[in-house]
Amino acid sequence: MSTYQSMSISLHGAMLLARGQARGVLMMDVAPSRVGRCLWAIPLSLLPVLYMATLDWPDRIAISTILVTLVRESLIFAAAWLAFMVITHRIAMGLDRAPLWAPMIVAWAWCNVPENLLIALGTLPGTLGAPHILDQLAQIVTFGWALWIEWFAFRLTFRIGPLLAVWLVMIDQSTGLFFTVLDQFLIVH
Repeated sequence: MSTYQSMSISLHGAMLLARGQARGVLMMDVAPSRVGRCLWAIPLSLLPVLYMATLDWPDRIAISTILVTLVRESLIFAAAWLAFMVITHRIAMGLDRAPLWAPMIVAWAWCNVPENLLIALGTLPGTLGAPHILDQLAQIVTFGWALWIEWFAFRLTFRIGPLLAVWLVMIDQSTGLFFTVLDQFLIVH
């Protein structure tokens, strides 16, 4: 299977998972020998993150500041991704689920695309001037849906119960938060 085919079917599978269809996992290219192909989901997942990084910018901002901010956000995102992959690999070994790590990480990687798109979509009402309550509601609903997609993918691919899946979602979110806080700490010091 070519890289393009692998990307295409895996992204399609993630979109099915986002709609609650478990058969999405069956469509993904989860062969352990091709797990590295899921890294192609990074640029697709990163675009909504970079969009959200621009929401707090002032009206006038220097090009150099824009470039530095976008590069920093990209590095934080990639570091959190890779850290989560390493952490979950160790967890899989500890839980005697090592053979299930590749399908789980592929599903997680590709589900990041619809998750981040949903979170970015949740910011649109506020960006377009909607009342504050609608803005907050849209963000809560889309963020909740994004977390649910990840939880659903973990349950299906790692064959775990709901609480363990919640734990993995919390590890993923905590990893991203850790790198964001680290970045802010390094800027201040």
